Amino acid sequence: MNEAERLAELRDLRILDTPAEAHFDAVCKAVAALFSLPIALVSLVDSDRQWFKAKCGIDVEGTPRELAFCTYAILRDDVLVVEDATADPRFADNPLVMGGPGIRFYAGAPLVLQSGIRVGTLCVIDTKPRSFSDLQKTQLQDFARIVVAHIELHRARLLLEAALEDRIRSEAQIAASEARYRALADGLPQMVWVMACSDGAAIYTNERFRSYYGAIGPQREERIARNHPADAEHMAEVWRRAITDEHTYVVEGRLRRHDGIHRWHKLIMIPVRRNETVVEWLGTALDIEDIVTARDTLEQTTDLLRLAQEAAGAGVWQWNLDEDVVRNSPESARMHGLPCAPGSTEWVEVSVADWSANVHPDDLAPVQAAYAAALRDGETYKVEFRVRQTERGDAYRWLMGFSRIIRDEATGRPLRVVGLNLDVTERRTTQDALIHSESRLRTSEERLALALDSGTDGLWDWDVATGHVWYSDRALTLLGYAPGDIKPHISACIDLVHPDDLKHTQTRLAEHLKGITAAYICEHRLRAKSGEYTWVLSRGRVVSQDAQGASLRMVGTYIDITERKAYEQSIAYMARHDVLTGLPNRTVFHEHLEHRLAEVRRGRGQAALLCLDLDRFKSVNDTLGHPAGDQLLCQIAARLKATVREGDVVVRLGGDEFAIIISHLDHAHDASALAQRVIDAVGQPLDLNGHLVTVGVSIGIAVASANGNLPDALLKNADLALYRAKASARNCYRFYEAGMDAAVEARMQLEFEMREAVMCGGFALHYQPVLRLADHRIVGFEALMRWPHPTRGMIPPSTFIPLAEETGMIIPLGSWALQEACREAASWPNDLRIAVNVSAIQFQQPGLEQSVMSALAASGLAPHRLKLEITESILVQDAEAVIACLHRLKSVGVRIALDDFGTGYSSLSYLRLFPFDTIKIDRSFISEISDPGAAAIVRAVVGIATQLGATVTAEGVETDEQLKQVHREGCTDVQGYLISRPLSAEKATEFIGSSSLVKQAYNKLREVEQIGRNQIWAA
Repeated sequence: MNEAERLAELRDLRILDTPAEAHFDAVCKAVAALFSLPIALVSLVDSDRQWFKAKCGIDVEGTPRELAFCTYAILRDDVLVVEDATADPRFADNPLVMGGPGIRFYAGAPLVLQSGIRVGTLCVIDTKPRSFSDLQKTQLQDFARIVVAHIELHRARLLLEAALEDRIRSEAQIAASEARYRALADGLPQMVWVMACSDGAAIYTNERFRSYYGAIGPQREERIARNHPADAEHMAEVWRRAITDEHTYVVEGRLRRHDGIHRWHKLIMIPVRRNETVVEWLGTALDIEDIVTARDTLEQTTDLLRLAQEAAGAGVWQWNLDEDVVRNSPESARMHGLPCAPGSTEWVEVSVADWSANVHPDDLAPVQAAYAAALRDGETYKVEFRVRQTERGDAYRWLMGFSRIIRDEATGRPLRVVGLNLDVTERRTTQDALIHSESRLRTSEERLALALDSGTDGLWDWDVATGHVWYSDRALTLLGYAPGDIKPHISACIDLVHPDDLKHTQTRLAEHLKGITAAYICEHRLRAKSGEYTWVLSRGRVVSQDAQGASLRMVGTYIDITERKAYEQSIAYMARHDVLTGLPNRTVFHEHLEHRLAEVRRGRGQAALLCLDLDRFKSVNDTLGHPAGDQLLCQIAARLKATVREGDVVVRLGGDEFAIIISHLDHAHDASALAQRVIDAVGQPLDLNGHLVTVGVSIGIAVASANGNLPDALLKNADLALYRAKASARNCYRFYEAGMDAAVEARMQLEFEMREAVMCGGFALHYQPVLRLADHRIVGFEALMRWPHPTRGMIPPSTFIPLAEETGMIIPLGSWALQEACREAASWPNDLRIAVNVSAIQFQQPGLEQSVMSALAASGLAPHRLKLEITESILVQDAEAVIACLHRLKSVGVRIALDDFGTGYSSLSYLRLFPFDTIKIDRSFISEISDPGAAAIVRAVVGIATQLGATVTAEGVETDEQLKQVHREGCTDVQGYLISRPLSAEKATEFIGSSSLVKQAYNKLREVEQIGRNQIWAA
């Protein structure tokens, strides 16, 4: 096995050191329960450690790899079994064997991914030696495959999240790109439009197009009508050739503006192809009115320049680099002081050295530098220099030289230099004006370049020295201002910045002005004309500095990023709040709790934590569906927010679990008062789409100690208190008290032992006889569950039944009780019935009817001999569904008894809904039957049952007086210690077969009856 490849695969999973997950924990618990072992682990083997993704029976997070049994297990294809580690030389000296936890037995199945890589194991551990069968190995491997499936699901979830992030990023980039292109198109000086090939309709126009033409429809005929009559035919002919050949065409023509003025434009139409077919034409029209005018002017100027050249003596020259010879026109020769006869038209050749000898010594270096720069970086150069006037001795004249380097087209090698010299001696005074003109041109070019480079929405130009600021129209309209609304000065710009952003903005600006950053980039808010603030991305850079490097001018852009900021805020909100209820989530919970406990440690008051768990929420979810459950959670969240004080924090931890952080606590009574308000608020009926439901809430309270506790410790204490509240009575609150840890540990141990007893058949049924008063015969038995614990002794049902219902173990226990009771009763005489109690939890889960029919079929017991005893708590949860189930069972012959009648608040209403075969009066009434009130209730129940055709069984009859009284009040059957205590299966069979035992019960009954008659006679 390639260890590097294995570790790489494990790291790619990104599962190490992740929080616990319920499905992994469930596997551990199931494996431990299945094999009746105290420890089960999902172990991932890293380079230097084994880390437990899930664990059961230990508290550590992992161990060093060199001590791990799993290091050996991942090298195998099958299950590694160590039946006694002290006898195995690989592990005999292992600290985990010699010391805690004292491993003796180990079985580990490798976790093999789809790629064949083994990343860890699913293992079980015991502290005493034991064997492990082939069947158990197979079962462990099956569970290992379940763990691998969850790991692969984890990997798939990571891939899905990455793909989703890529998709969101791509969509954002596409949207941003489209926005930039539209902004760029709107910012271009050209008119831009897209024309459909089919009918010539304009399907897109930019801002320049719309502002130039004004109100114009999309049809091509309307655009053609705007062409100048003198240009229309030429432009139409060019268009016809273009559509015939399907190629790009360029044409110049005059277009009529919306105010009726015609201006020259350069039109370019580009075919847009899809699948080699032209489907659209992209058109641009650049206003060249000024260029045409300048071109005409240039042509006139060229003629004038030619005349001026002749008149003013402008000269042309050419330097052949290969020959190192400069050829000068006659005028150029005269300018340079070279010999040239008057009136000659011949060019004069001179060496470079002779030419350079006439240049002023101070100007020769700049001339050479300009030539070298052009040779290195470009093609043209311009330079001013002085040449000696030979006819005037040491006098010099100023020349302006324009030169161009001609290169070989194939190799790029320079061949010659051509140039034109003008005598500018008398025009040097115009130099400043020329420099100013060039500066203005450069400023315009910089603005356009930066606008296009930044994808700008608005431009600004700041003269740092004077404070003057120029804004483009878009920079103003972005904020809702019109030209002139904002004073063109930097102080007015600063006043628009949000006060909270001002310091940050000034810091970024100062850093750029000092040269610390290459560009000024800052996100901040600006006040719009409406008074609201708009988020902008401000970018800029210094484009001009003085000789000392101080900034003189800065240009930049504003881009509206309000939508992006709102999206970022939405994402940040979703990351910290529960999507369903809008309450803060676990992240916010831990932040607030840690912050508040830190304040408590600094002596700033007290704090408390309330952990809440809804009661009966699962029942609503199962019966009305998840949408109703979601609606319930939202309503509960609203009630919780309305109940707490300002400053307290309500969070949803997940599922139906909530928490409340009480920020300021004057006394523990404040926490209990809030808890009671929460219980009262949650307990009010809720309307879920026309269904009125009621849920409760159990609350655990932990008050922070003076040292502030640690968040995890306080949360654990609150959870323990919640556990106690749920175990007590539900819909109540409990404070955390010292020692709860031990109580919870003891309860968990009892739960573990109960699971083991269920798997190993550690429960038993006892049977209590039911005596019919009419003929003094035993008519049946009630099956009562018992747990004879090997070390604790007989554990009463009042202890283990609630635990079984809470943990769900009542389902397999109830199914076993049905099977066992029916099997035992099938061996009794046919006139005896068996009564089996059914828990409310069994009705909440599907399969009860199948379990009953299966028990009858397996035992061969006639359905009419089976009686199911239910309490009214079963009917409370979902009366319609339960009653429908009872009707189906009764239709096959099974009898139904209502147990513990009179202890609930709605028993009478349920008697109207279902025809019970038997009504059993709770022992609490029988024990007090001597009281006239209790006797009246018994009498009333007997009367109701008689009207409904049901028999009445008195439970808990323990004295002769009670037997006499229930007989007198009309009860049809009795059971209790007076008749017989619950009997084991063997004793019950003996009781049925022993006439003496039955006779004893019969004689007791006759004796009581005789005493009753004597008393009546005496009276």
